[in-house]
Amino acid sequence: MFAKLLGSFSAAMFTKSFMSLSAAKKIAYLAVFTAIAVVINTISIDVTPSFKLSFTATVGFICGCYFGPIGGFSVMLIGDIIGGFLAGFVPNPIITLGTCMFGLVPGIIVPYCKWNLGIKVVVSFLICAVISTMGLNAYGIYLFGGNKYTSYWAYLLIARVPQLAVTFSNAFISYAAAKLLNRSAIRFKIS
Repeated sequence: MFAKLLGSFSAAMFTKSFMSLSAAKKIAYLAVFTAIAVVINTISIDVTPSFKLSFTATVGFICGCYFGPIGGFSVMLIGDIIGGFLAGFVPNPIITLGTCMFGLVPGIIVPYCKWNLGIKVVVSFLICAVISTMGLNAYGIYLFGGNKYTSYWAYLLIARVPQLAVTFSNAFISYAAAKLLNRSAIRFKIS
């Protein structure tokens, strides 16, 4: 009974193509994508103190699509923590949770919804824009460095609204990357 329950949980939390891999291949895929997430986290560009150009969301989207919600969340969690230390700062747990949403949300939407890919990308990134960019990440940055603004709402409107451009740029790049990866010989398909 426990094995059946665990199997049902695994089927909902990981994609079928990921679950069909051997344990060694699962570890290898997760390790490679975690390394990619670490590298992407260390090379983000600070345009201003509150405007950060990063492609972390694209990596999270692809991980969520390939591995499912738990795999995408895990890759982004480890990638953000290690990437933060390598970049020279201690990761903020609120911002790390926001970053993990870029792996979790597409991992829930893309493999399990029956919409076309474009709609899945738009819905995934709209949800992530609200939860992560304008929610968790904004609050985490405000708590640890946005105190020059009179209120959280002023900070949100003045400093975080421009960050939505980066989020939606990542959506466009994610869509193009998904189309490109689907044409490649990689085992996983994003549909």
